[in-house]
Amino acid sequence: MIKNLRGFLKLLERYQRNELDPKEKRIMDIWYESIDHSDENQNRLSEDQAGKVMWAAMESRMEASDRQEISRRSVRRLYFKLAAACVLLVAGFFSYRTFVRGGEVISGVKNEVLENMRRIQNSGSGSMAFTLSDGSKVVLEPGATLYYPVRFERHERNVFLKGNVFFEIAHDSSRPFFVHANNIVTKVLGTSFTIRENAKTESIEVAVMTGVVEVRKAEDPQESTMEGDKVILTQNKKVTFFNEEEKLVTGLVETPTLIQTKTEQPHRFDFNYAEKSLPEIVSVLENAYGVRIVIANEKLRNCIINADLSQEKTLFSQLEILCESISAEYQLVGDTVALSGQGCEATK
Repeated sequence: MIKNLRGFLKLLERYQRNELDPKEKRIMDIWYESIDHSDENQNRLSEDQAGKVMWAAMESRMEASDRQEISRRSVRRLYFKLAAACVLLVAGFFSYRTFVRGGEVISGVKNEVLENMRRIQNSGSGSMAFTLSDGSKVVLEPGATLYYPVRFERHERNVFLKGNVFFEIAHDSSRPFFVHANNIVTKVLGTSFTIRENAKTESIEVAVMTGVVEVRKAEDPQESTMEGDKVILTQNKKVTFFNEEEKLVTGLVETPTLIQTKTEQPHRFDFNYAEKSLPEIVSVLENAYGVRIVIANEKLRNCIINADLSQEKTLFSQLEILCESISAEYQLVGDTVALSGQGCEATK
Protein backbone atom coordinates (compact mmCIF):
# COMPACT_ATOMS: atom_id res chain seq x y z
CA MET A 1 0.00 0.00 0.00
CA ILE A 2 2.81 2.39 0.87
CA LYS A 3 4.43 1.62 -2.46
CA ASN A 4 1.23 2.65 -4.26
CA LEU A 5 1.05 5.91 -2.31
CA ARG A 6 4.66 6.74 -3.02
CA GLY A 7 4.09 5.97 -6.68
CA PHE A 8 1.11 8.29 -6.79
CA LEU A 9 3.03 11.11 -5.10
CA LYS A 10 5.87 10.69 -7.60
CA LEU A 11 3.31 10.82 -10.41
CA LEU A 12 1.90 13.99 -8.87
CA GLU A 13 5.36 15.59 -8.80
CA ARG A 14 5.94 14.68 -12.45
CA TYR A 15 2.52 16.11 -13.26
CA GLN A 16 3.55 19.44 -11.73
CA ARG A 17 6.76 19.45 -13.77
CA ASN A 18 4.87 18.55 -16.96
CA GLU A 19 6.91 15.36 -17.43
CA LEU A 20 4.05 12.89 -18.02
CA ASP A 21 3.34 11.11 -21.26
CA PRO A 22 -0.02 11.99 -22.89
CA LYS A 23 -1.93 9.06 -21.34
CA GLU A 24 -0.63 9.73 -17.85
CA LYS A 25 -1.33 13.43 -18.21
CA ARG A 26 -4.90 12.78 -19.35
CA ILE A 27 -5.59 10.61 -16.29
CA MET A 28 -4.08 13.19 -13.94
CA ASP A 29 -6.06 15.94 -15.64
CA ILE A 30 -9.22 13.95 -14.97
CA TRP A 31 -8.20 13.49 -11.33
CA TYR A 32 -7.33 17.14 -10.85
CA GLU A 33 -10.50 18.44 -12.51
CA SER A 34 -12.61 16.09 -10.38
CA ILE A 35 -11.48 17.85 -7.20
CA ASP A 36 -13.57 20.61 -5.67
CA HIS A 37 -10.82 23.14 -4.96
CA SER A 38 -12.91 25.16 -2.54
CA ASP A 39 -11.23 25.14 0.89
CA GLU A 40 -14.63 25.37 2.53
CA ASN A 41 -15.93 22.24 0.81
CA GLN A 42 -12.71 20.29 1.34
CA ASN A 43 -12.59 21.06 5.03
CA ARG A 44 -16.24 20.10 5.43
CA LEU A 45 -15.73 16.58 4.05
CA SER A 46 -13.97 13.77 5.84
CA GLU A 47 -11.20 12.00 3.94
CA ASP A 48 -13.48 9.01 3.40
CA GLN A 49 -16.27 11.18 2.05
CA ALA A 50 -13.87 13.15 -0.08
CA GLY A 51 -12.48 9.94 -1.51
CA LYS A 52 -15.92 8.77 -2.59
CA VAL A 53 -16.67 12.14 -4.17
CA MET A 54 -13.33 12.28 -5.96
CA TRP A 55 -13.58 8.72 -7.27
CA ALA A 56 -17.15 9.18 -8.43
CA ALA A 57 -16.14 12.33 -10.25
CA MET A 58 -13.24 10.56 -11.89
CA GLU A 59 -15.46 7.70 -13.05
CA SER A 60 -17.94 10.18 -14.46
CA ARG A 61 -15.31 12.09 -16.38
CA MET A 62 -13.69 8.91 -17.65
CA GLU A 63 -17.00 7.76 -19.07
CA ALA A 64 -17.48 11.13 -20.71
CA SER A 65 -13.92 11.49 -21.99
CA ASP A 66 -13.00 11.34 -25.63
CA ARG A 67 -12.37 7.68 -26.55
CA GLN A 68 -10.03 8.82 -29.31
CA GLU A 69 -7.67 10.37 -26.77
CA ILE A 70 -7.66 7.41 -24.36
CA SER A 71 -8.36 3.93 -25.59
CA ARG A 72 -10.75 1.72 -23.64
CA ARG A 73 -7.92 -0.67 -22.84
CA SER A 74 -5.73 2.15 -21.46
CA VAL A 75 -8.56 3.50 -19.33
CA ARG A 76 -9.37 0.04 -17.97
CA ARG A 77 -5.73 -0.63 -17.12
CA LEU A 78 -5.23 2.73 -15.42
CA TYR A 79 -8.67 2.47 -13.81
CA PHE A 80 -7.70 -0.68 -11.93
CA LYS A 81 -4.36 0.80 -10.92
CA LEU A 82 -6.11 3.83 -9.50
CA ALA A 83 -8.85 1.76 -7.88
CA ALA A 84 -6.27 -0.32 -6.01
CA ALA A 85 -4.76 2.86 -4.59
CA CYS A 86 -7.92 4.93 -4.16
CA VAL A 87 -7.78 5.22 -0.38
CA LEU A 88 -4.07 5.92 -0.53
CA LEU A 89 -4.66 8.51 -3.23
CA VAL A 90 -7.00 10.38 -0.91
CA ALA A 91 -4.52 10.21 1.94
CA GLY A 92 -1.78 11.37 -0.38
CA PHE A 93 -3.92 14.22 -1.63
CA PHE A 94 -4.64 15.48 1.87
CA SER A 95 -0.96 15.11 2.82
CA TYR A 96 0.00 16.99 -0.33
CA ARG A 97 -2.44 19.81 0.47
CA THR A 98 -1.04 20.06 3.97
CA PHE A 99 2.49 20.26 2.58
CA VAL A 100 1.91 22.97 0.00
CA ARG A 101 -0.34 25.08 2.23
CA GLY A 102 2.14 25.73 4.98
CA GLY A 103 1.71 23.00 7.60
CA GLU A 104 5.08 22.26 9.18
CA VAL A 105 6.53 18.97 8.05
CA ILE A 106 9.60 19.60 10.24
CA SER A 107 9.11 21.46 13.49
CA GLY A 108 10.17 25.08 13.12
CA VAL A 109 10.82 24.86 9.36
CA LYS A 110 8.42 26.48 6.93
CA ASN A 111 7.41 24.17 4.12
CA GLU A 112 8.23 26.63 1.35
CA VAL A 113 11.87 26.07 2.31
CA LEU A 114 11.41 22.38 1.48
CA GLU A 115 9.41 22.73 -1.74
CA ASN A 116 12.47 22.74 -4.01
CA MET A 117 14.23 20.01 -2.08
CA ARG A 118 14.35 16.33 -2.88
CA ARG A 119 13.11 13.97 -0.20
CA ILE A 120 14.25 10.54 0.91
CA GLN A 121 12.28 8.62 3.51
CA ASN A 122 13.03 5.29 5.13
CA SER A 123 9.71 3.45 5.18
CA GLY A 124 11.31 0.09 5.83
CA SER A 125 12.26 -1.77 9.01
CA GLY A 126 16.05 -1.54 8.61
CA SER A 127 18.62 1.21 8.15
CA MET A 128 18.91 2.95 4.77
CA ALA A 129 22.25 4.28 3.47
CA PHE A 130 22.39 7.22 1.08
CA THR A 131 25.12 9.42 -0.42
CA LEU A 132 24.61 13.14 -1.07
CA SER A 133 25.99 14.99 -4.10
CA ASP A 134 29.04 16.25 -2.15
CA GLY A 135 30.00 12.72 -1.12
CA SER A 136 28.60 12.99 2.40
CA LYS A 137 27.06 9.76 3.65
CA VAL A 138 23.87 9.44 5.64
CA VAL A 139 22.20 6.44 7.25
CA LEU A 140 18.48 6.86 7.94
CA GLU A 141 16.85 4.80 10.65
CA PRO A 142 13.27 3.57 10.07
CA GLY A 143 10.79 6.44 9.84
CA ALA A 144 13.45 9.10 9.20
CA THR A 145 13.05 11.67 6.42
CA LEU A 146 15.76 13.85 4.87
CA TYR A 147 15.23 16.83 2.58
CA TYR A 148 18.25 17.78 0.45
CA PRO A 149 19.05 19.71 -2.76
CA VAL A 150 20.14 18.06 -5.98
CA ARG A 151 23.27 20.22 -5.84
CA PHE A 152 24.49 22.19 -2.85
CA GLU A 153 25.08 25.93 -3.03
CA ARG A 154 28.56 27.36 -3.57
CA HIS A 155 29.09 28.71 -0.06
CA GLU A 156 27.19 26.30 2.20
CA ARG A 157 25.37 22.99 2.33
CA ASN A 158 21.91 22.70 3.93
CA VAL A 159 19.73 19.68 4.64
CA PHE A 160 16.57 19.29 6.71
CA LEU A 161 15.85 16.32 8.91
CA LYS A 162 13.04 14.56 10.71
CA GLY A 163 13.85 11.39 12.66
CA ASN A 164 17.10 9.60 13.53
CA VAL A 165 20.03 9.83 11.14
CA PHE A 166 23.79 9.18 11.19
CA PHE A 167 25.95 11.59 9.16
CA GLU A 168 29.49 11.26 7.82
CA ILE A 169 30.15 14.65 6.25
CA ALA A 170 32.65 15.13 3.41
CA HIS A 171 35.21 17.75 4.43
CA ASP A 172 34.93 21.09 2.63
CA SER A 173 36.26 24.06 4.60
CA SER A 174 34.81 26.53 2.09
CA ARG A 175 31.27 25.15 2.42
CA PRO A 176 30.10 24.38 5.96
CA PHE A 177 27.37 21.78 6.27
CA PHE A 178 24.17 22.67 8.16
CA VAL A 179 21.60 20.17 9.44
CA HIS A 180 18.25 21.74 10.41
CA ALA A 181 16.16 19.55 12.71
CA ASN A 182 13.43 20.24 15.24
CA ASN A 183 14.42 23.79 16.21
CA ILE A 184 18.19 23.28 16.26
CA VAL A 185 20.90 23.80 13.66
CA THR A 186 24.07 21.70 13.58
CA LYS A 187 27.08 23.11 11.72
CA VAL A 188 29.97 20.91 10.58
CA LEU A 189 32.91 21.05 8.19
CA GLY A 190 33.78 17.37 8.05
CA THR A 191 32.85 14.90 10.75
CA SER A 192 30.56 12.04 11.71
CA PHE A 193 27.69 12.36 14.13
CA THR A 194 24.15 11.25 14.85
CA ILE A 195 20.94 13.20 15.36
CA ARG A 196 18.16 11.48 17.27
CA GLU A 197 14.67 12.64 18.20
CA ASN A 198 12.87 11.51 21.36
CA ALA A 199 9.11 11.99 21.15
CA LYS A 200 8.54 11.06 24.81
CA THR A 201 10.82 13.76 26.21
CA GLU A 202 10.20 16.15 23.29
CA SER A 203 13.93 16.47 22.78
CA ILE A 204 16.56 16.08 20.09
CA GLU A 205 20.13 14.87 20.61
CA VAL A 206 23.32 15.46 18.62
CA ALA A 207 26.21 13.08 19.40
CA VAL A 208 29.66 13.39 17.79
CA MET A 209 31.62 10.31 16.71
CA THR A 210 34.55 12.16 15.09
CA GLY A 211 35.52 15.77 14.47
CA VAL A 212 33.90 18.95 15.76
CA VAL A 213 30.41 20.41 15.35
CA GLU A 214 28.54 23.48 16.54
CA VAL A 215 24.95 23.15 17.68
CA ARG A 216 22.60 26.02 18.40
CA LYS A 217 18.96 26.55 19.08
CA ALA A 218 17.42 28.78 16.45
CA GLU A 219 14.40 31.01 16.40
CA ASP A 220 14.60 30.74 12.64
CA PRO A 221 16.12 27.38 11.66
CA GLN A 222 16.09 28.42 7.99
CA GLU A 223 18.88 30.90 8.76
CA SER A 224 22.23 29.13 8.68
CA THR A 225 24.24 31.76 10.57
CA MET A 226 25.46 30.36 13.86
CA GLU A 227 24.15 33.00 16.25
CA GLY A 228 22.34 32.66 19.54
CA ASP A 229 22.84 29.98 22.20
CA LYS A 230 25.25 27.35 20.96
CA VAL A 231 27.67 24.67 22.11
CA ILE A 232 30.77 23.22 20.49
CA LEU A 233 30.98 19.44 20.51
CA THR A 234 34.06 17.30 20.00
CA GLN A 235 34.35 13.52 19.73
CA ASN A 236 32.42 11.60 22.41
CA LYS A 237 30.37 14.67 23.38
CA LYS A 238 26.65 15.16 22.90
CA VAL A 239 24.05 17.84 23.47
CA THR A 240 20.32 17.45 24.01
CA PHE A 241 17.85 20.21 23.19
CA PHE A 242 14.63 20.10 25.21
CA ASN A 243 11.87 21.85 23.29
CA GLU A 244 9.67 22.73 26.24
CA GLU A 245 12.46 24.34 28.25
CA GLU A 246 14.28 25.55 25.11
CA LYS A 247 17.52 24.46 26.77
CA LEU A 248 20.71 22.82 25.51
CA VAL A 249 22.17 20.22 27.91
CA THR A 250 25.63 18.75 27.25
CA GLY A 251 26.79 15.24 28.11
CA LEU A 252 28.88 12.28 27.01
CA VAL A 253 27.89 9.67 24.47
CA GLU A 254 26.83 6.30 25.84
CA THR A 255 30.07 4.56 24.80
CA PRO A 256 33.04 6.94 24.32
CA THR A 257 35.61 5.69 21.81
CA LEU A 258 39.34 6.35 21.48
CA ILE A 259 40.16 9.70 19.91
CA GLN A 260 40.85 9.37 16.19
CA THR A 261 43.59 11.44 14.57
CA LYS A 262 45.29 11.37 11.18
CA THR A 263 48.49 10.04 12.77
CA GLU A 264 46.83 7.51 15.06
CA GLN A 265 48.77 4.28 15.48
CA PRO A 266 47.49 1.01 16.99
CA HIS A 267 47.91 0.77 20.77
CA ARG A 268 48.88 4.44 20.99
CA PHE A 269 47.59 4.63 24.57
CA ASP A 270 49.10 2.51 27.32
CA PHE A 271 46.47 1.42 29.84
CA ASN A 272 48.85 -0.82 31.80
CA TYR A 273 49.47 1.18 34.96
CA ALA A 274 52.35 0.23 37.26
CA GLU A 275 52.88 2.40 40.32
CA LYS A 276 50.98 5.27 38.72
CA SER A 277 49.29 8.06 40.64
CA LEU A 278 45.64 8.79 39.98
CA PRO A 279 46.44 12.17 38.32
CA GLU A 280 48.79 10.39 35.90
CA ILE A 281 46.10 7.87 34.98
CA VAL A 282 43.50 10.61 34.62
CA SER A 283 45.79 12.42 32.17
CA VAL A 284 46.05 9.29 30.01
CA LEU A 285 42.28 8.79 29.98
CA GLU A 286 41.61 12.44 29.14
CA ASN A 287 43.94 12.29 26.14
CA ALA A 288 42.66 8.90 25.03
CA TYR A 289 38.96 9.78 25.06
CA GLY A 290 38.93 13.58 24.82
CA VAL A 291 36.97 13.78 28.06
CA ARG A 292 37.56 16.15 30.98
CA ILE A 293 38.02 14.32 34.30
CA VAL A 294 38.20 16.25 37.57
CA ILE A 295 39.42 14.98 40.95
CA ALA A 296 37.06 16.38 43.57
CA ASN A 297 39.04 15.37 46.67
CA GLU A 298 42.69 16.37 46.89
CA LYS A 299 43.52 13.23 48.89
CA LEU A 300 42.63 11.14 45.84
CA ARG A 301 45.75 12.53 44.20
CA ASN A 302 47.81 10.59 46.70
CA CYS A 303 46.47 7.23 45.52
CA ILE A 304 48.99 4.95 43.75
CA ILE A 305 47.50 2.33 41.44
CA ASN A 306 48.75 -0.90 39.88
CA ALA A 307 46.33 -2.15 37.24
CA ASP A 308 46.38 -3.47 33.70
CA LEU A 309 43.28 -2.13 31.95
CA SER A 310 44.44 -2.94 28.42
CA GLN A 311 41.60 -5.40 27.93
CA GLU A 312 38.90 -3.00 29.05
CA LYS A 313 37.01 -1.80 25.99
CA THR A 314 35.33 1.35 27.29
CA LEU A 315 36.14 4.44 29.31
CA PHE A 316 33.47 3.67 31.85
CA SER A 317 34.66 0.12 32.47
CA GLN A 318 38.15 1.49 33.19
CA LEU A 319 36.73 4.09 35.56
CA GLU A 320 34.74 1.46 37.44
CA ILE A 321 37.84 -0.67 38.07
CA LEU A 322 39.93 2.34 39.08
CA CYS A 323 37.29 3.59 41.49
CA GLU A 324 36.82 0.15 43.02
CA SER A 325 40.56 -0.15 43.67
CA ILE A 326 40.68 3.07 45.73
CA SER A 327 37.15 3.07 47.20
CA ALA A 328 36.10 6.02 45.07
CA GLU A 329 33.19 6.71 42.74
CA TYR A 330 32.56 8.70 39.60
CA GLN A 331 29.60 10.60 38.26
CA LEU A 332 28.85 12.53 35.10
CA VAL A 333 28.30 16.26 35.39
CA GLY A 334 27.34 17.41 31.92
CA ASP A 335 30.23 16.34 29.69
CA THR A 336 32.69 16.09 32.61
CA VAL A 337 33.58 13.07 34.77
CA ALA A 338 33.94 13.88 38.48
CA LEU A 339 35.88 11.53 40.78
CA SER A 340 35.13 11.60 44.51
CA GLY A 341 36.05 9.56 47.59
CA GLN A 342 38.01 9.65 50.84
CA GLY A 343 41.30 9.34 49.02
CA CYS A 344 44.65 8.04 50.25
CA GLU A 345 47.22 9.16 52.76
CA ALA A 346 50.37 10.65 51.33
CA THR A 347 53.34 8.29 51.28
CA LYS A 348 56.53 9.46 52.97
